[in-house]
Amino acid sequence: MRGTRPIRRIAAAAVPAACIAVALAGCGRDRSERLPPICMQGPGAVLKALANAPGNVAMHGTPISRCFNRDANGDDVEIVGTNLLGAAQQLGDRARAGDARAALQLGYLIGAARKGARRNGLGAEIVRRLESEAAAGAGPQAAYDRGLRAGLSGG
Repeated sequence: MRGTRPIRRIAAAAVPAACIAVALAGCGRDRSERLPPICMQGPGAVLKALANAPGNVAMHGTPISRCFNRDANGDDVEIVGTNLLGAAQQLGDRARAGDARAALQLGYLIGAARKGARRNGLGAEIVRRLESEAAAGAGPQAAYDRGLRAGLSGG
């Protein structure tokens, strides 16, 4: 029976360690996030932030990609989609008229939306609709591409 004591000690140490591991794993499971209030402020807030593209684009410290909150409900998705699409439509109109700055900002917006859509499963439709604005010939391609890269990395 002397040989069973080390096994009991190992088992006694393993049980608390396993409980801690399970508790820590459970902490990361609830990733629900509230929609940041600035993401509800309309397309104007998005356009104002995009004035800094391709640099640091944030709406009162919130990157556009953070508007794609985890476990978003239908209301959140509708609000974000409406605001981002409104901004994209304005930028797309200007970009098609030859405004390279608007093309860069549209590219950034789409890059940031792609980045954010990875955070929740509902953002793909928003991204598809934003991309349709660019597909309609959104002006100077080099500026758009530069903005897209910046949005994907920093958005």
